[in-house]
Amino acid sequence: MNEMDLFADCPCSGSTLQRFVQPLVMSLLAHGSLHGYVLLQRLRNMPIWGNSPPDQAGVYRLLKLMEGKLLLASHEEEGATRGRRVFSLTGHGRACLARWEDTLGDYLRTVGGVLAMVREANGVNREFMALVDRVAADSLQGILAKRDDVISLLQVLPTSPEAAFLGRRAREMASAVAGNKGRVWSAIGVDCQPCSMNCGFCSFGEKWGLVPEPFEWSTNRIVDTARKFVEQGASWVTLRTTEFYSLPKLLDLVRDLRRNVPGSYGVVVNTGEFGPEEARAMRAAGVTVVYHSLRLGEGCTTCFKVEDRLATLAAVRDSDINLAHLVEPVGPEHSSEEIADVLLTALSHKAALCGVMARVNVRGTPCGDSATAEADPMRLAQIAAVTRLVGGVQTPDICVHPPTPQALAWGANVLVVETGAVPRADTESAEEWRQFTVQDALSLLLEAGYSLENSPVF
Repeated sequence: MNEMDLFADCPCSGSTLQRFVQPLVMSLLAHGSLHGYVLLQRLRNMPIWGNSPPDQAGVYRLLKLMEGKLLLASHEEEGATRGRRVFSLTGHGRACLARWEDTLGDYLRTVGGVLAMVREANGVNREFMALVDRVAADSLQGILAKRDDVISLLQVLPTSPEAAFLGRRAREMASAVAGNKGRVWSAIGVDCQPCSMNCGFCSFGEKWGLVPEPFEWSTNRIVDTARKFVEQGASWVTLRTTEFYSLPKLLDLVRDLRRNVPGSYGVVVNTGEFGPEEARAMRAAGVTVVYHSLRLGEGCTTCFKVEDRLATLAAVRDSDINLAHLVEPVGPEHSSEEIADVLLTALSHKAALCGVMARVNVRGTPCGDSATAEADPMRLAQIAAVTRLVGGVQTPDICVHPPTPQALAWGANVLVVETGAVPRADTESAEEWRQFTVQDALSLLLEAGYSLENSPVF
């Protein structure tokens, strides 16, 4: 018998959560009457259940029992198919719900004491727990964490009880600040040509010789791909261009998307350096988000000047466009101090979407031909959890790329699907990179307990 089977029916798996169905039913009905099937769906979609939502037959038995106790009233909808009942909360039900508030408050205090003892028994350092709680409380009030605190959160081992505690708190925060919504970020690599900047991790560098023939997708192909992504459920469409791609041409593409792809998706551009005037032109064309980052090792593994990258970040921050900035490209050689500095740079420039992107070692690039490994998925999950905890209310969407299930369990709620020119590949991706589709992303988000949302919050 494996461990999962051993604990399947044990209270430690959360099986006793079913006892809270009654107050949850009454809380839903306190806002107004609901059809039975709508009530059931809303109840089952609550993240509290994890992978064990209450079963339909049990809920309907409870509704009948509560109606018998005069806590609920119901009637069959006039003219509807037989069995379509509408439920409402009675006066007795409201009194019962008020009493539940006191009961749950007492229960919460009891559980808090038990939880503190369990945490101590499981070896989580009390000072670390206090640090996590303090950073979380501050970020929910919009207060940015101190550098030393961020480093401390990043320095615990990703496999330690402290990291597991951090991850649990980050997932709780995802429910609070992101409404437990999962989203998909789609990206189209518009063009590929040898780049003179020769970043050590990018397959486009002209020195590496991995781009034998420059290519560029047609406007029709870009529009058709964007339409497919949006129809499948993507919340954002990103137009990713090489460093020296013409800005007027890029903005024409944005206008083409707005004209020909209906929906409430966000339009993102990922291009070279620019200033305030260009930012205003982007917004006027229909751009809602700019992806730009101060990357790990900037100025060393890249030929970019740090001050130029910061100037572009400032231009986005001071505009009407939202900033998306991941900590990237993360490898195992990057220290907690380096990661903390890039994360705080992103958040101090008001990034509305943040997260972590791993370096993918492409053979033929300096990183791909070295002995350097790629980042461990648990480390990526830890960075995502710290980003969620530190980002707080300012940064409701936390992304992890490539897709990392543990990071979703620890607070990330955005996954990336990309195609076309991908700097993490040595050939054009005619379809989705690594065959990872929007449907794949949505499935992983659902498995992680998120509900789905195809409209961005910005």
